[in-house]
Amino acid sequence: MLWVLLSYLIGSVLFGVVLGYLLKGYDIRREDLPGGSGSFRRLGPFWGVVVALLDAAKGALVAYLALPRPELLPYMAGAVVAGHCWPVFFGFRGGGGIAPAAGFFLVYAPVPTLLALAFGLLVAAVYHLLFWRRRRRGIYPIPFGAIPAVPLLLYLLRGDPAGLRAALFAGLVMGVRALQMLLRGR
Repeated sequence: MLWVLLSYLIGSVLFGVVLGYLLKGYDIRREDLPGGSGSFRRLGPFWGVVVALLDAAKGALVAYLALPRPELLPYMAGAVVAGHCWPVFFGFRGGGGIAPAAGFFLVYAPVPTLLALAFGLLVAAVYHLLFWRRRRRGIYPIPFGAIPAVPLLLYLLRGDPAGLRAALFAGLVMGVRALQMLLRGR
């Protein structure tokens, strides 16, 4: 159980909030989400990519910690994503969990994850070109691309029970967070 708690605490470190304070002197959550996309919009493209990479790195770290503990893999995957979505260090107001989940699964199952990420980015690009660019309303392109990417990852991991459960747990956490954000209008 300590490994699951440690995974949650690692996920609770929000690099977008930390860099927002360091670079701009304020909490970017006043205007946006603290993940890569929100940091891209509030801190600029360079820092948005840095935040996304750091958030993915915390997921990757948890995956490395989980590999010798396959019985805890699903719980640790869900915990790192939950920590990012509802961080104990930042008043339980976090991001959507996409980058930590991607980092976790890039370590655990690189090929299926790269396929799911490529498909998700393709969907996001098409959505951006056909809809988002003109209207700037609705779901942002990257989260929109995650909607089909998660089921694809589940399908690709169907022969790996531990990986399938881990993707299901992480996907459920992201889904709950997405519903919460949609209901709040953010």
